[in-house]
Amino acid sequence: MDLKITQAQLPGCSGYWDVGIIGDRIAEISPSISATAVQTLDAQGQFLIPGLVDGHIHLDKALILDRFPAVDGTFAEALQETLNLKQSFTIADIQQRARRVIERAIAFGVTAMRSHVEVDPIMGLKSVEALQPLKHEYAWGLTLQLAIFAQEGITNHPGLETELRQAMRMGGDVIGSAPYTDPNPKRNIELVFDIAQEFDCPVDFHLDFLDNDEPLLLPLVIEETLKRGWQGRVCLGHMTKLAALNPKELAAIAQDLQAAGIAILALPITDLYMMARKDTHNQRRGVAPVHTLAQYGVTVGLATNNVQNLFTPFGDGDVLKVCTVLAQVLQMGTATSHQLCLDMATTHAAQCIGIKDYGLNVGNIADLVLLNAESVSDVIGTAPSDRTVIKHGKVIVQSKTERHWLKPSAS
Repeated sequence: MDLKITQAQLPGCSGYWDVGIIGDRIAEISPSISATAVQTLDAQGQFLIPGLVDGHIHLDKALILDRFPAVDGTFAEALQETLNLKQSFTIADIQQRARRVIERAIAFGVTAMRSHVEVDPIMGLKSVEALQPLKHEYAWGLTLQLAIFAQEGITNHPGLETELRQAMRMGGDVIGSAPYTDPNPKRNIELVFDIAQEFDCPVDFHLDFLDNDEPLLLPLVIEETLKRGWQGRVCLGHMTKLAALNPKELAAIAQDLQAAGIAILALPITDLYMMARKDTHNQRRGVAPVHTLAQYGVTVGLATNNVQNLFTPFGDGDVLKVCTVLAQVLQMGTATSHQLCLDMATTHAAQCIGIKDYGLNVGNIADLVLLNAESVSDVIGTAPSDRTVIKHGKVIVQSKTERHWLKPSAS
């Protein structure tokens, strides 16, 4: 046995447990493992969870808020000013910012990530060239998927289809777009599925974002998913418009999602910031109701989306903090709902982006995080900072908070 974790608390289990790891796989989970190991990690009663998964992030436009702080904070401003800022992006600049986010994420316990990689007339293939080497550079701590992403539309940019295909040949894992930025969203969706079929890869759309009166694009994606036989290979981020549906409408669309095997990722930090800006009172939350979708068997998760840019001026890449926000905004206050929230940041999120054999079960990948917490509710409620991160069966990061009390002496 290569690594043995002793005296750990596990989600859904009482008492303390040992976890044995051989190579990069979990080999045994038992109250007591007698086998010796090359390395033993005494958990001392801490809480062990699967590695965190950030299934939707934009590494190429992270940490740029200082270059253009928001003036009015709107989505239109974020789109336009980010487009302007992209003109000054270089490969070295993208890599420098991406490394900062990746290294921080690994330290938080993010062991898998899907980053959208923008391809457009301004950026060309620059982001692909910048991020592709990082997949290999950080493979010791992070499984990084690159989702080739058409942020600015496809049909309105002649030749972009060719560039998207070239980006896939350069090492893209997934193809996607934001159809609502395209003058012909239906054709945009069809083109993305065309490329997905050509490269036999998953699809990931930014979809039904914002709170305008435009009809849902989701039925078009469901139709194409079924027509192309792409069930289980489609993930949708944002989906904020689902929050405006009445219960009967939501139930119907949830059943369609479940039948098509389409996964939904809530992005609460961005969506809370961007939604309902024209509401003068009773302001809507505008976060995809993933807790309700889960009840209908839809695969759901959560993710960070952006880190300190015009779309999301906040955040540090800690998925557990996103858990805390989602639980608050969707009023997930029970122990059962806290477990669902944790699943949406770990095993369910892994499902959303097509990672198999993930979670605390024998035979699964040994991507784990040990937390200074007492329960799942404690994990969700406090996002504890003391963490030990295990990737592919190896301890790669240990973070510990030091607190020094400097009480004045009595006079």
